[in-house]
This record gives sequence, C-alpha cells and structure tokens, in this order.
Amino acid sequence: MTIYLTHHSAMEYWLGPYVVRADKTRRLSALPSTPLPTGCVDAERLAFMGIKSTPIHTTVYAAAHRSRQTSVTSHLHTGAFPAGSFEHLRGEYWVASPELCFCQMANELPFAEEVRLGYELCARFRRNDFTDDLDEREPLTGESALLRFLDRCQGMPGHRTATRAARYVSEHAESPMEIAVAMLLTLSRHRGGYGLPHAVLNREITVTGRTDRSHQKTYRVDMAWPEKRLIVEYDSDLHHRAKPNVIADAKRRNDLQDAGWRVAALTWDQVRSPQLMDEAAAQLARALGVRLPKSSLEQDFRRQELRATVLDWAVRAQGMPR
Repeated sequence: MTIYLTHHSAMEYWLGPYVVRADKTRRLSALPSTPLPTGCVDAERLAFMGIKSTPIHTTVYAAAHRSRQTSVTSHLHTGAFPAGSFEHLRGEYWVASPELCFCQMANELPFAEEVRLGYELCARFRRNDFTDDLDEREPLTGESALLRFLDRCQGMPGHRTATRAARYVSEHAESPMEIAVAMLLTLSRHRGGYGLPHAVLNREITVTGRTDRSHQKTYRVDMAWPEKRLIVEYDSDLHHRAKPNVIADAKRRNDLQDAGWRVAALTWDQVRSPQLMDEAAAQLARALGVRLPKSSLEQDFRRQELRATVLDWAVRAQGMPR
C-alpha cells in the first residue's frame, strides 16, 4: 500500500518544522495502480510529521481508489507525472515534491499567496512550532528548479498560474519580512506591487580595500539589483541598535559604496507606512531607471490588499509588533 500526500497536506509538510529533504534519488513519478483501502490514512501518525490539518489530501490514479474516510480528500489524476514528482516520507507515505506542490497549489491559493509559497520553498528558514524563532535550513528548491519542473508539467491543473507566479519568486530569503518587502517591490502593479525588476536576495558581494588591494571582505546583502549596482538593506529596528552594530554597518556601507555599489536603507517604519513605502519605492525606481506612473484607484486598492496579505503574515511569522 502506498499513499501519496499532495496539495494542502504536502504544503503543510514542506512549510512545517519537521521537514527533511529526501535524497532526490528516492523520487518517484508513477502513482499506485491498486485501490487505497478504507481507513488506511493514519491522521495521528501524520501529525508527528507536521501534517496536522484535515482533511488529508491525497492523489489517486482512478476513481475507484478514492479513500472513503471523511477526513481524507482524494484528488484524481489520470495522467503522467514528471519524473521526481514524489519523495519518500516515511513507511507507506510519499509526499509531492516542493515543485509539484507549488504547481498543485496554484489553483488553490490566491496569486499573491502562491508567490509567497514559492518564496518560502526557496527560503533559508523554516517556521518553528514551539517558539517565535525561525530555524535555518537549506532551500527546498530554487528559482531555476521550479521553472524547469513546471516546464515539464504542461497540461496539468495549475501549470499556467504556477509558471506566472514562479517568475516573481526570488530564492534565499532569510526571513518572512524579506519576502514581504521583495513581493511589495517587485510584483507587477496590477498585482498590487510597485513593478520593480526582479531582485536578488542575500547575495554575497566581495569587496577589495582601496588602499590595500590584498584586503578583501565579503558581505551578504539583503536585496540587490546587480546589473544596476544597487543594494537595499532592510533594518527592522534601526533606531534601537547597539553602537558597535551601528559602527559595523557604517563600515559595511562605506566598503560597498567604495566598490561602486549604491546602498539604500529601508526600515520597518517605512515599510509599515503606505506613504513612506511609496516614497521609498519611487526612489528605488529612479535609481533603477524605472518609471512609476501615477497609481489608479484600482491599483491603490490592490496594493492595500497585497500589503494586508504579506505584511500581516510576516508580522505574525516573526512575532513583530505592528
């Protein structure tokens, strides 16, 4: 007996605290050809794997294979899956890969939340069920991996929407607030964002000393547009920082500017104020050579919706005061 966990259940697993990325050689593409017997899905066991919500979502190959459990939703999929669509979880349980989960959820989530899911799957953190802290981890997938997989999902439900959403995703975010800021800045205007070009998150930049060319220092910057030599450093608590940190940040900024990078600061006070965020986005747009036309009432409404979606989520995820 084999059980394939998909959709919301797969998403809950990958975004949960117990996720372990399996060896990619243990991926499957085929679905089972035998019916799943009634009562086969053990919800209590799945809870210990981080899948606590019901109904449990599975995928089956034929209508006759659907589970009769009221706590299980069986999705019917009769076509082929791309190779590597499922990873072994434990025992009889297999789970949709991060890339397949992203495709499946495209028809289940609003567009902004689908983009956010892509960011989280590509992020360097995971949520912790027991504290407000975020645990470090390697990304579950990446920008290129998402797009390559989706290119092999032609005709699958959610494929088109997932492909559009994946183009907005940046990998290597280290916090929910970085995701929220990146989405606000780079989502298209009709999606509620400012429409700035795709940004690179947490890129490492090595700079060389001006007087001592043998002296090199590597910095990881929050957000960058390398082709424009522009960096944005996000600071959630700029006005309450210890003096040594302020001095280190000043040296960091000077080193980057000496190396030909323009460095802009973005604070939580700016992000949480729609007017100040508008002004900061306009300044970044000018630095990037992008024209921001005057917003329409509809675009203003969509921006309010996007702000409510991503900022409320980021504040809750990081335990920040509003």
